[in-house]
Amino acid sequence: MSWLTPLGFLGLIGLIVLILIYIIKPNYQNKIISSTFVWKLSLKYKKNKIPLNKLRSILLFLCQVLVITTAAFVLAQPFISSDKVESERKVLILDTSVSMMAETGNVTRFEKAVQEAKKEVTDLFEKENAEISIILADTTPTFLVQRAGVDAKSQVMDALDELIDPANKSVCSYGTSDIKAAIKLSEEITAYAENTQVVLYTDVDYIDPGEVVVRSVKDINDWNAAILDVRAVSDENAYRIEIDVACYGKNRSIRVMCDIAGVNEELTTLNLVADVNCDNDAVQTIAFGKSREDSVGAEIVEEVDIYTFDHVYVRIEENDSFDMDNSFYLYGGKKQPLKIQYASTTPNNYFSSALMVLRNQLSYRWDVEIVQVDPEAEPATEGFDFYIFEHQMPKIMPTDGVVLLANPTEVPTSAGFRLGAIQGFHNETPLVAGEHHPIMNRVTAEAITVTRYFPITSADGFTTLMSCGNDPVFIAKNDPDQKLAIMSFSLNFSNLAVMMEFPMIMYNMVEYYMPSTVTTHIFDVGETVSLGARSETLFVTGPYVDETFTEFPATVQLETPGVYTVTQTPLSGVEIVENFYVRIPAAESNILSVEDALENPVFYVAEDNTDLDLLLYLAIALVALLFAEWWLHTREQY
Repeated sequence: MSWLTPLGFLGLIGLIVLILIYIIKPNYQNKIISSTFVWKLSLKYKKNKIPLNKLRSILLFLCQVLVITTAAFVLAQPFISSDKVESERKVLILDTSVSMMAETGNVTRFEKAVQEAKKEVTDLFEKENAEISIILADTTPTFLVQRAGVDAKSQVMDALDELIDPANKSVCSYGTSDIKAAIKLSEEITAYAENTQVVLYTDVDYIDPGEVVVRSVKDINDWNAAILDVRAVSDENAYRIEIDVACYGKNRSIRVMCDIAGVNEELTTLNLVADVNCDNDAVQTIAFGKSREDSVGAEIVEEVDIYTFDHVYVRIEENDSFDMDNSFYLYGGKKQPLKIQYASTTPNNYFSSALMVLRNQLSYRWDVEIVQVDPEAEPATEGFDFYIFEHQMPKIMPTDGVVLLANPTEVPTSAGFRLGAIQGFHNETPLVAGEHHPIMNRVTAEAITVTRYFPITSADGFTTLMSCGNDPVFIAKNDPDQKLAIMSFSLNFSNLAVMMEFPMIMYNMVEYYMPSTVTTHIFDVGETVSLGARSETLFVTGPYVDETFTEFPATVQLETPGVYTVTQTPLSGVEIVENFYVRIPAAESNILSVEDALENPVFYVAEDNTDLDLLLYLAIALVALLFAEWWLHTREQY
């Protein structure tokens, strides 16, 4: 039991006063009574009721003592303290965004944040019952330390030291930290434990941080010149190289150097230079190439003819606080060649039209070359990526590319299938879809009809794509040593030639047998790239990546900026090497960024009156004692 105002016990002096009153109180009274009163009183004594008067006096005295004592207790305001021991807790959140790698005096912002966190831990652990938790705010935040007490101080300090140990890989990511998720993670502590403070070490200023304590680790002298983006804009078969540049924290002129390798199939590198005035943190866009009417916002600093290029390397040489965005690579300026051979004894205009459509559809990534063989000439069986034989079958099957046999009248050697006798109908007969297959994407088999076909009677290892009744008429195979599709009916005896399904089938075949390795040549850190392959094995190398893939599509998580190289060898035997570039988020280049508000975690709300207040109970007891004392007084005359 504890007391809010112990001086209230001075009220016990009233006991001394009470005793003095009883001492000096006369034990008799002068009264005028009648003679009959004495007689009646004598009768009471005779009935032995004298002891009850003595007991009543004693009880009256005890009540008065208890009333004074209770009143003194009320003045002292007693309470029973809860046994809960108060603890001070802190949750430290360390921002690990790539901008935390900005340096001032060879010390990064992240190193500064860790050093300040160590001081916070030292100060906190000077107090009893302290707890510390530390969260690394990566793209997926995690606890470095969770609810560590004073006895774990050395382990906590060692964990913080490891974060900035030069021998270890940098803990900072190359992307943007998910601060919101880190704040949410801190609720595992704040929502269930009182007296918890959340401290965020970051380089972002918040106008309204709420209840979270934000410790900024940026320096007043920090500034950054950055290349935010480089892109090749195609216009009438020519490229314009557009470059986005900005300077944060200073107004100055930035010299941008642009090296374009392999321009227009030449072996030399074109070196271009431009000075860009950057003011008020605004993004400036310059361009190398030919000007055009709709090139709004892109200032042509030098006109050059760029039809193809191997790669573009853009850089700036500035001694700024952050060098992760001082260079940029751009690939994809040179399309991969795709050679298609079409051989037929009676060339079909529908095939020629479908191939023209295919060339247009694939022009964004392939340099398509179509060779139509003279009906009297012998078609080639090597040197092409895609072979189409209609009516006229090769004596030997090509082994270095994809092969489509349309309306085969005979079976080439090593083709791996057999044909039955020709089947004909008076009416158009619809086909039936076979197994779901990529070649049949967006193709409705039931809409295709035939009046004549050769049934495929044997085809080991093939997948049936379409059938006429129970007879397969369109089959496909994709083995390491053979990529073959067979269409055992003629376009002249089918409605397929005039349907959109025909060019779609041709397009799907290229996508299935010769998929794009990558759909773009620039990715952001944190993205997952899906890689297609034209070979059975794909090799990927890059920063902290050296992997071999045999199952496709292959996926690679891009965690580090830089140049990645993909190598494969298709059936042609000619090695294909492609590159793509992974960049840091452009927003991270603004190392002086300011945000409006910071979302706060849910904090634990302690219940009121955790201590037991005895004042009410004492008041009840005091009233009861006063009533008892009054009642005893009323009984004195009886």
